[in-house]
Amino acid sequence: MSLIRTDLALEAQEIAAEAGALEGVTSEQSKLGDVTVTKVKVLDSRGEKALGKPMGSYVTVEAPGLGEAEDESYDRALDILAHELEAMLAPLGDGLVLVAGLGNAAMTPDAFGPRCVKSVLVTRHIAGELTKITGLEGLRAVAAIAPGVLGQTGVETGEIIKSLVENIRPAAVIVIDALASRRATRLGNTIQLADTGIIPGSGIGNSRFAINRESLGVPVISVGVPTVVDAATLTVDVLQNAGMPPKPEQEEKIRAAIEPGGISMFVTPRLIDLIVEHAARLTGLAINKALHPGVSVEDMERLVS
Repeated sequence: MSLIRTDLALEAQEIAAEAGALEGVTSEQSKLGDVTVTKVKVLDSRGEKALGKPMGSYVTVEAPGLGEAEDESYDRALDILAHELEAMLAPLGDGLVLVAGLGNAAMTPDAFGPRCVKSVLVTRHIAGELTKITGLEGLRAVAAIAPGVLGQTGVETGEIIKSLVENIRPAAVIVIDALASRRATRLGNTIQLADTGIIPGSGIGNSRFAINRESLGVPVISVGVPTVVDAATLTVDVLQNAGMPPKPEQEEKIRAAIEPGGISMFVTPRLIDLIVEHAARLTGLAINKALHPGVSVEDMERLVS
C-alpha cells in the first residue's frame, strides 16, 4: 500500500489509477486558458475504498502562480471557483450560510482558513432599515467564525461549529482549511471544493472531529488549498518523477529514515506567507461572489476592506 499522503481527491485518483483499474470513480477535466478544472466523483463504496474519500463531488481548480501575482490567471481562477461553489450551493436554497475558517492563525502554513475569513462579507447582523441605508438589500445572510484549534481552546473545532449550527441554524456550512498535497508544485496553486465536508488534520495524520452533514445535520462544503507536503511523500514523489520509483518496502524505509521516532515532518515553501495571503484573499472573494452574485468583486473588496 502506498505511503503517499494527500488531501486532494485529484491526487488520490492519480495514485489509484497508477495502481490499476479504478472502479466507482469518474473524472473529467477541462481547461480555460491556463486554469485547469478537474471534477472527480466518488460514486459508491468501491470508489470510497479506491480513493479513501467519502462519496461525493470534488472539484479542483489549478492555476500557475496564484501565490505570486494578480493577473488574468488569478481573475480567471476567481471566477471559476465562484461559479463552481455557487453550483454546489444552488440546491441548498438561499438561507443563512456559516463560513468557518479552520486552522491556527499563529502558524503560517495553517493560517489559510483564518486569513480567508477576514475577506468574507458577513451580513447576518445587518437587518431591517440598516440594509436599506447601507445599500445591502437582497444580500444573503452570512455568518463567519475562525474557531482556532484544539491546542488553543481546549475544544474540538467541530464541537464549536456544531454548537453554533444548533443555535443559528444555517442552511449550509462552508469550511475552509489548509491541505496537504503530494506534489510541491501544487502548493498555493490548487484549490479543492468538496460537498463531503472535512476531517481537520487528516492530511497530516492528526485527524480530528469530522465536520460534515452527518455530524452537523446540515450540508457542508469544504474549500481547501494545499500549503504543505509530507516529507516522506515528497521524497517518494521526487524519486518517481526521476524514473526511480521505490518499491513498497523501500517506501517504508524512506518514511522510517525521515521520521525518526515516528514524528512526522512537513515541507512548506519559503514564500509561504505570501502564498497563503494571496490564496486566502482569492478564496474569500470567490466565496463572496458565490454567496452574493449580484455584487461586483470591486464593490465586495470595498465592503470588506
